[in-house]
Amino acid sequence: MHQLRHSAATHLGEAEVPLQLIMGKTRHKNPRTAMRYVKPGAEAIAAVTEHLAPPHRRH
Repeated sequence: MHQLRHSAATHLGEAEVPLQLIMGKTRHKNPRTAMRYVKPGAEAIAAVTEHLAPPHRRH
């Protein structure tokens, strides 16, 4: 049961669901506790990195 809760929170985090909603679904009251379950995968980190990259120049 615990692993299902962890997986659900991770999938919600990767889907960019706000932490407050994840906390409601997992019934955590403390954001630090809920954040423990939200571990973004490589694809989610790559997507965020794309936002930080400078725009490509066109020649």
